[in-house]
Amino acid sequence: MFSIFTRVSIFDLVFVLSAVLFNLLITGIFIAQKHGRPKLVKIFGILWLSLGIPLLIVFINSLIVGRELWIMVYFGFIILYMILELFLDYILHIEFRSKPLLHVPYIILEYIALFGLIGISFAIDPIWGYIVTSSFWLLLAGLIYLYWDRITKKMRRGR
Repeated sequence: MFSIFTRVSIFDLVFVLSAVLFNLLITGIFIAQKHGRPKLVKIFGILWLSLGIPLLIVFINSLIVGRELWIMVYFGFIILYMILELFLDYILHIEFRSKPLLHVPYIILEYIALFGLIGISFAIDPIWGYIVTSSFWLLLAGLIYLYWDRITKKMRRGR
């Protein structure tokens, strides 16, 4: 039963646990936003950003051990997404989500990063891949929950 933990290196384990937390914290942000809890959104956001540290350590280790190029590219997108989030939301405080010209590329980068987490997890071990994928589906459920009122309102208006 615990062989899932012993079949992987410590760096791989740190990665997959960070990937699950990555998705779950974003889910928590969505739920906190839905309930108008800005302090909780900020706490979850800071915890999410702190995942950049273990992910960066795993990335550096992956460079050292010579992981496949596609894994390095996915790491690049994940780290770029986290840096962009740090700058836009926490340093520059830019309200970019209401501007489609800025928000659409941001969303594309976000999903590339999310799929990168899944892809790298499957490369580590299929079981971990499915676990990270499950946490991604929870993230999507949280996103639907966040926007459910808008979705149903548009459906009632016939749009």
